Amino acid sequence: MNKAFVKKYGTLLLLATGAGIIFQLPYIRETFYVPIQNAMNLSNAQMGLLSSGYATMSLFSYFIGGIIADKFSARKLLTFSFIATGILGLWFSTFPGYTISRVIFVLMGISTIITYWSACIKATRMLGTDEEQGRLFGLQEGLRGIMNALLVFGMTAAFTRFADEVAGASAAIKVCSIVVIIIGILNFIFIEDTKKEENSESLAEITKGMFKALLIPRVWLLVAIVFTAYSVYGLIAYATTFAQQFYGLSAASAATLGGVRYLIQGAGGIVGGFLADKMKSRFKVIIGGCIGLALSFGLFIVMPSKASLCVMVVANFFVGLFFIYAVRSQYFAVHDDAGIPINMSGRVSGIASCLGYTPDIFMYTLVGSWMDNYGRTGYNMTWAYAMIAAVLCAIITFILSRIVKKENAQKTA
Repeated sequence: MNKAFVKKYGTLLLLATGAGIIFQLPYIRETFYVPIQNAMNLSNAQMGLLSSGYATMSLFSYFIGGIIADKFSARKLLTFSFIATGILGLWFSTFPGYTISRVIFVLMGISTIITYWSACIKATRMLGTDEEQGRLFGLQEGLRGIMNALLVFGMTAAFTRFADEVAGASAAIKVCSIVVIIIGILNFIFIEDTKKEENSESLAEITKGMFKALLIPRVWLLVAIVFTAYSVYGLIAYATTFAQQFYGLSAASAATLGGVRYLIQGAGGIVGGFLADKMKSRFKVIIGGCIGLALSFGLFIVMPSKASLCVMVVANFFVGLFFIYAVRSQYFAVHDDAGIPINMSGRVSGIASCLGYTPDIFMYTLVGSWMDNYGRTGYNMTWAYAMIAAVLCAIITFILSRIVKKENAQKTA
């Protein structure tokens, strides 16, 4: 095993581990929704507003992060990001009240995005050739899931040690926060500093380039792919809460499912990535995955609320997870298919993330109010929303694939 191979995939493993674990804290509701809700006595709409506060700050942070990724040292930025997020997580583990918790989530919108996200995507693209993009992003998504699973199982073990679910949730958040801080230290030790000549563009030139990228039509299609696929990804997380409320799933089992979902992320991401490279098309993986997702959400709508169907609900959740992680592993890999040059990778991924992740701002508050006001019907409205988003994602991806195919045919003519 040569040194270059070890360095390449060792770096990928560290990037993947960080990419998963750093987002555990702002998205902690996905694993411990009910215990946190009970600990702070919050409504579903208020739980949604915590996420919306994080998302609103993230919206600006993605854009700024795209500029920063093409300018500053990854090592220093990543180290700051993890340590700051870990400290905020320790603060949240004390459940300091709704208002302060909103402030914490807003600050996480800075610490987990500006100094991390676009730099991570650019670093992943730079690890390999055009032919390797599918597997690199697939492996990153898959390894991210496996490392997340290990962390969530550790958090669940901490949660179940306490009879009081409030104390258990606090302990789980502390475990996550400490791991995040440790990852920050590892980034400082192992990530190489960017050479000065690699950051030769001035901040003004990079910022100008960011706005120029907004004039490229394909960039807007990449934004639309992320927007629709991310909507589906965000909504599938409610399946465990759905199973708890209508099919008798216990809180401990729901937390365990939070860990299992990341193992499925490992499978979906890796299979999706290698399949994309084998078929020589990241587009086909996204389109096929979205069709599977639309069918999976449709099944949630037609299933009656019977405890005996709990296993079927969980199995359908797993199928949906496999498809969404296969799709998610490729929606930044298609930047290469769309002809986005590597020196624009940070800013284009910043734009795609900034605008593509905007469902975070309104979606959780909207579906939270549906669930509060309409019960089971509110969940069905949520699943219908997800179905529409999945179908739109498939259509937009098909349109982009036709544009790229047409452009390539003109170049070779």
